[in-house]
Amino acid sequence: MSSSPTSVREAAGALAGARVLVVDDHPFTSRLVKDTLYAGGAQSVHAAQDGGEAVAMLRGCQPHIVITDWRMPGLDGLDFTRLVRQAALTPDPRIPDPQVPIVLLSAHTSARTVETARRAGVSEVVVKPFTIATLMQRIQAAMTAPRPFVVSTAYVGPDRRRRKGASGDAVRVRRITDRPLAEIPAPEGDSVLKLLQAGIDELGRPRRVPRQGDAQ
Repeated sequence: MSSSPTSVREAAGALAGARVLVVDDHPFTSRLVKDTLYAGGAQSVHAAQDGGEAVAMLRGCQPHIVITDWRMPGLDGLDFTRLVRQAALTPDPRIPDPQVPIVLLSAHTSARTVETARRAGVSEVVVKPFTIATLMQRIQAAMTAPRPFVVSTAYVGPDRRRRKGASGDAVRVRRITDRPLAEIPAPEGDSVLKLLQAGIDELGRPRRVPRQGDAQ
């Protein structure tokens, strides 16, 4: 399933006027995501460097959606998500909306990793390195087509069950594979996103560590 100009525009529409909280200890990633969100129409984007700081900011910024990295010092993305969701069972004055959509950014792609994230209560997972189209699609899904919210002693968060096919049998949702952004016809106002994508791709590219004996 390929990205399309329509899907990118729809995702941007979901952000129109939204308040967003970005949680990431890497300043470059945080800035790229923030600029992408503003280009997509977000009203305000607040940034926190770890989950603990993010929890302290929730009541003040009242985000419509949270985008958080997984691996961070202190309170990481999964523990932050668990803390937010737990407030649906045990009210926490710091957490006004335990059902706020949470999109998790992760460099790990295994099925076990995704399942761990879902068990923590995340709404969507975006694998690094990611395209802007993918990030925007996940944001759209989390904000405009949220799964039913489950509150129980065993699990709190968006329903983790797979969607049902016409026969009623569970079907695996195919992972979206994006074409390179350059191959996607650009919607109006997309020039900023193109420039940001180059930075996101570079951030996710493995870096070669010089070895002794390499030419200087």
